[in-house]
Amino acid sequence: MLTVEALRRADPARLAQAGLAWRRLAEVLASETAELDRRLVALRAGWTGDAAQAATGLLGSLCAELDAAGPALVGIERAVTAHAAVVARAQRLADTDALALADESDVATAARLRLLRPAAAPPSGSDPVCVADWWRRLSPAEREALITGRPDLIGNLDGVPADARDLANRARLDRLLADPDTRHRPALAAIRSHLGSGYLLALDTGGRGRAVVAFGNPDLADNVVTYVPGLGSGLDGAAADVERAGHLSGAAGRAAPGRRTSVIAWLGYDAPASLPEAAHLDDARRAAPALHRFQAGLRATHPGPAAHTTVVGLSYGSTVVGVTGHGPGLLADDVILVGSPGVGVAHAADLGLDPAHVWASTARHDVINAAASPRDAWRPDLNPLLRPVFGEHTDRLWFGPSPAGHAFGAHVFTSAPGSPINPVQAHVGYFDAGNPALADMADIAVGDYADVR
Repeated sequence: MLTVEALRRADPARLAQAGLAWRRLAEVLASETAELDRRLVALRAGWTGDAAQAATGLLGSLCAELDAAGPALVGIERAVTAHAAVVARAQRLADTDALALADESDVATAARLRLLRPAAAPPSGSDPVCVADWWRRLSPAEREALITGRPDLIGNLDGVPADARDLANRARLDRLLADPDTRHRPALAAIRSHLGSGYLLALDTGGRGRAVVAFGNPDLADNVVTYVPGLGSGLDGAAADVERAGHLSGAAGRAAPGRRTSVIAWLGYDAPASLPEAAHLDDARRAAPALHRFQAGLRATHPGPAAHTTVVGLSYGSTVVGVTGHGPGLLADDVILVGSPGVGVAHAADLGLDPAHVWASTARHDVINAAASPRDAWRPDLNPLLRPVFGEHTDRLWFGPSPAGHAFGAHVFTSAPGSPINPVQAHVGYFDAGNPALADMADIAVGDYADVR
């Protein structure tokens, strides 16, 4: 119980000095963290490989922890300084009202300081179901503290709701764009220009960079589509893939105007950057656990009845989808494979869902028809490199049977043939306005299977 004598002995000037010390500590920490960030960027630019990824990952985590401590230190300074001012005012009053004023300030300051405690860390591992349960148990203040103090963690954590991830990632995006030396800066600016009212569900500037952008909130949608791009996709090419997802979002809205559909551009893996890299399954195998976690996170954060979910794979992205379905699992109701070089399995039934819900299309002049099986690639009678020009479908592709071949067991739907003089454009044209494939993919996404041709 506070007494008048104790109030008189209080030293508000000393409290104010303590607040100033916390402020100086925050400034030193901010300066040193900024320098560590710069050194980390330089290290990433000059060192590659598994050891580099491990080392820079640890340093990145350290930078994130130091960044998270900054707001707490400033919060302590503000709370202590405000309390010092109230104590000084109460001393000047020196009556029973003064005791009540000082008592109230003490209680309020203690409450403010308790809010600055680090929120409980998410469960170890990456199980989105556990993450979602952990998030639901947090108080609103703890969630806000994590969003503002650990945006790097919350923004990329599968199992955290879309609105929270978006808030965290937008803050990170603004901070990155404020630094003229940020890697992938033009790509980040392009993402912000395309973002609008969308949701930024992941952001990473390390390596080739990653981003996940959603049109519509997947947590509130009746239908959710995850689009997985292929060769050459990454942060620097994100704008084109986000635009394709936007086209599919618009088509789905026209197909089912009374239902909410969220379409997501998932650039959440290191896609092969060249044809030699794309000739191997390594990138797909590394991507499979991440795609599985992402789909599990969408299911874990969706309240009420489950959404109808579709995964669309374009080009090497279809290979990622196939490897994921055959391995850890896709957690999807429908799968669409377009412009596929093969998905690493022999039949649609090997993808972990009913073949009746596997759909495929390959344009007549798609360059992917040149990606013949290694056993067939150099047989002169087949001329695989000329097949896209002549519009000849290749049944045996680099990574297995063509999903658009009837032996694979998928539903084959129509796509525009493309031009024999531009087979590369035919390969990426499935999302173009006017291509019947776009309308069919939209119908599948909203569950209107009878309209698929």
